[in-house]
Amino acid sequence: MEGCISGGTTNYGQLVGILMMDSTIPRIPGDPGHAETFPFPVRYAVIRGFPFQDLVDIRKDNLQLIVKAAMDLEKEGVAFIAADCGLFSLFQKEISKAVNVPFLGSSLNLIPLIGNFLPDKKKIGLITGDTRLLKDEHLKAAGARRERLIIQGMEGCSEFRRVVIERGSELDVKEMKKGVLEVAKRFIGRPIGAVILECTNLITFRSDIQRLLGVPVYDAVSLIEFFAEGYRLKTFSSRYIGK
Repeated sequence: MEGCISGGTTNYGQLVGILMMDSTIPRIPGDPGHAETFPFPVRYAVIRGFPFQDLVDIRKDNLQLIVKAAMDLEKEGVAFIAADCGLFSLFQKEISKAVNVPFLGSSLNLIPLIGNFLPDKKKIGLITGDTRLLKDEHLKAAGARRERLIIQGMEGCSEFRRVVIERGSELDVKEMKKGVLEVAKRFIGRPIGAVILECTNLITFRSDIQRLLGVPVYDAVSLIEFFAEGYRLKTFSSRYIGK
């Protein structure tokens, strides 16, 4: 490395900052909350005191807590910021205005993008943590149309409910995988062209869903990796001599 290096922060080399809800549920590789999910350095910020119910009830009373955590990540030198729950689509505009780096609020933002590439007769299968919590406002904030979606939820999976919804302290990975695939099986025979995972706790099982359904599956990690690629310095060279 050569040249003059500028300072300004206490830490360096962390590409993405991830906003985390204030919980201590188990997280495994695949989940954005597990640092080994990514092939590049990440930094975390916990949104202390923020009630999850605000995301469900479409309340912005405690928005300043999220903004502060995002601004702290920006000060610590991350190139962009992402959130660990798909329901954060609700705050996409507000947080983007508050920081000077890109903010990736939700995998729901992938719905209009992926939908543009699919045949009109194909729909997107959306797996959410709980269909009772996903509101039209969350979809609208992401620019998504409900009529393009076939939505299934994990609320009927006992392991998901015990760990994620009820904040359990131990995770039976085999049982969680079983529950995820049971939900994914509901898409079989439906006109699905792709699947998007709203809930970040399901991403570990992306490849299992791909094998089951034979369609591409996208999620918050897909979105983060896509954005990270834009920062990667990649050189191209000719491998053959030609005119």
